[in-house]
Amino acid sequence: MRWIPPALAALLLTGWLLFGSLAQPFGLPLPALGPFFNPGMGFWQNAGEGPRTQQLNFHLPDSLARGEIHFDNRGVPHIIAGSLESACFLQGYVNAYDRMWQMDISTRATEGALAQVLGPDMAQRDLVQIRKGFREIARRTVDTIRLEFPDDYRALKAYSDGINAYLDQLKPEDYPVEYKLLGHEPLRWSPYRTALLMKGMSSGLSGAYNDAEATKTLQRLGRDDFIDLFPERFPRASPVVPTANTTTANDRVSRFSFLPLPTLSASRGTDTAPARGAQNPLTEEQERQQSYRYFPPDPDNGSNNWAVAGRRSNTRAPILANDPHLSLSYPSVWYEIQLSFPGCNARGVGLAGAPGLMMGFNDYVAWGETNVGHDVTDWYRIHWTAADRSAYRLDGREVPTKFVTDTLRVKGAPDEIVEVPWTVFGPVPNTEGPYAEMAMRWRAQDTPGKAVRPHTIVATFLKLMQARNYADYVAALRGYVDPAQNFIFAARDGDIAIRPNGFFPLRQPEEGRFIREGDSLKNAWRGWIPFEKRPVSYNPARGYVSSANQVTTDASYPYYYLGRFDEYRGRYINRVLDHQPTMNQRRMKELQLDAYSLLAEELAPFLIARINRQALNEEGRRLLRVLSEWDYRYTGDSRAPTLFDDWRERLYTLTFDELPREDGLLRPEWWKLNDLLRDDPGNAIFDVVATPDFRETAAMLTQRVFDELVEELDGELPVTWSERRDAHIDHLGKIPGFGSPLITTPGARMTPRVVDDNFGASWRMVVELGEKPRGWGALPGGASGNPGSEFYDNGFEEWAEGRYHELTRWTRPQDPIGSWIFE
Repeated sequence: MRWIPPALAALLLTGWLLFGSLAQPFGLPLPALGPFFNPGMGFWQNAGEGPRTQQLNFHLPDSLARGEIHFDNRGVPHIIAGSLESACFLQGYVNAYDRMWQMDISTRATEGALAQVLGPDMAQRDLVQIRKGFREIARRTVDTIRLEFPDDYRALKAYSDGINAYLDQLKPEDYPVEYKLLGHEPLRWSPYRTALLMKGMSSGLSGAYNDAEATKTLQRLGRDDFIDLFPERFPRASPVVPTANTTTANDRVSRFSFLPLPTLSASRGTDTAPARGAQNPLTEEQERQQSYRYFPPDPDNGSNNWAVAGRRSNTRAPILANDPHLSLSYPSVWYEIQLSFPGCNARGVGLAGAPGLMMGFNDYVAWGETNVGHDVTDWYRIHWTAADRSAYRLDGREVPTKFVTDTLRVKGAPDEIVEVPWTVFGPVPNTEGPYAEMAMRWRAQDTPGKAVRPHTIVATFLKLMQARNYADYVAALRGYVDPAQNFIFAARDGDIAIRPNGFFPLRQPEEGRFIREGDSLKNAWRGWIPFEKRPVSYNPARGYVSSANQVTTDASYPYYYLGRFDEYRGRYINRVLDHQPTMNQRRMKELQLDAYSLLAEELAPFLIARINRQALNEEGRRLLRVLSEWDYRYTGDSRAPTLFDDWRERLYTLTFDELPREDGLLRPEWWKLNDLLRDDPGNAIFDVVATPDFRETAAMLTQRVFDELVEELDGELPVTWSERRDAHIDHLGKIPGFGSPLITTPGARMTPRVVDDNFGASWRMVVELGEKPRGWGALPGGASGNPGSEFYDNGFEEWAEGRYHELTRWTRPQDPIGSWIFE
């Protein structure tokens, strides 16, 4: 019997070894536990910072690997290189050092390649991305850059080579912890992956559409009621460009050929596996919950920016402010860095995965962006002539469909061939849902060449880094296509400007607002608004330029556009700037951190005025005082914002109950509820569908909602705003323990200081121009993507408390915590 204990021990050891080698045992979301806990190669190796604090010499074989990377006490890299291409190489190297997994997984998300490493749960999501054509668009983008923009391609190639040079030195034990958790390896980089990154950005910032919803709502309401509830212009708007440039009917417009049909990656035959049926497009809420993306689509993706002229500044030189509002995550969406090479000494933030700086400043100028919000996606009803969608009718003749073939790879499952039909208007992503069998025409599908633009989108930011004046700024924007952005600019010579810029499609009124017929090329886009006719505000008389995702122009602008625009932050910011004769960097920061709600200022008095105070009990009067005494600021410890949001949201739902979201219908903007309460409180829209024998008014609904709140609170006050908002910053992969604590800072989605759960100001920057420009910034995270690093979230506290650090620019080390010298 002596053999039983050792045999049992051997059996248990064998079982443990077998169990420890299995990934996702019993279907649990766990890595292979043996390698993960391996002391020599497992997650223990990620507990410290690593070589950032060491003095290292690098001898890399690439001729571009020449220069220096110095890290400051925040972990921010300062790159000093001998040329633009060397700077791109070193930026790629340090981006990979800090953010490799973020770059890898985010581009997989756009590409539709998550299931390959995360398993079957991501297969349907991947399929949506494949069928929307992201892979095909990225391939064509790279082909165009390589053939028509060789200088830009060299910069992209240098950046990719820098990333791969770092990967070549990376040992498995040094892989970021996420690779060890998920059991996959880093991807080698190429310009194709940068193209995916940029198309993912376009999807998040310019991929919104509601053509089917608008069409269905129009059919339900009739044209008169639809136009009344969904007017295209807000009557009290404060546009980005207050008075638009005018043109004549004889102005020449840029033209382009229709979307080129894709080159087939494989011939269509009977020997391929059948494609899986397309799924409905993800709802906004589903998209918001998606992980692993740089720019998850969100209805409030946007930003603030403004610049004041020297005559409005305490330094007599312009001051510029910019804070983009996006989904927040660890690692942060932006990567803070300085890039210095002959002719350029710039600091700001860029994307890990693309060369250059998207927002920042140099010795002469500062620049930044906010999202424009134009709708640049149209859906076309295709008239199929074959059940297998192999042909469709166009201008009275039958046209063959082109098919793009790709492969869906799922971890632990056989590969699946996906065939996507492409028409002259674009891909046909869906076989079910409101966009079933329709073609998707999206601005980001285009890859215009040298004939229509002087350079690429990547070069736009590389040129802004080197700009010295307004002419350089304008030249840099000529190559920019999408997503459309309000590019703000200020120079130390005194110029300020803002240009809503991108390739905006030429449309007739209401084109693109509803589903369009795909049976004729007459319904295709006819070109884009020429660069010279895009609106611009340059050294305006009011002494400032600004944008906060509001409407671009007034009604005098002769070109038609549509979209979703914020009408509260922009008006409030402009009001503050109008009434503040002199700004300084402190006041610019205060405005970025302002939690005042113009929506509350305009709506709350109407709610309070319609309450019958005489009928209230003590609990009701106490609750009404909470709102009556409110200063309209969304501070973390205030209870009034919670009451206001609950009240307005319930009232909104009751008012527009004729348009239930579950029916796939549009809902009016908040300002429309405001106007109805003020101007037409007896409108039939306030009548509740569920009570056909009783006609409600605005006053009745307002009182009803308030009474419900009083009853539900039962003598208690609402929870504080920070409790109601329940805002955190999660890890990009939603890994528990890698996120932030509760955010108690002031702010909401409709205040200048935007804060919500996993959403808010992803970077704050203020730049004071002059002989020696100075900048300040705040990032809700850190440089490193390693949760074990002190630089993973070291900026969070500063950001949450409304503090800024100075954006110093080095020419040589100044007590760096670490330096890499490439020789």
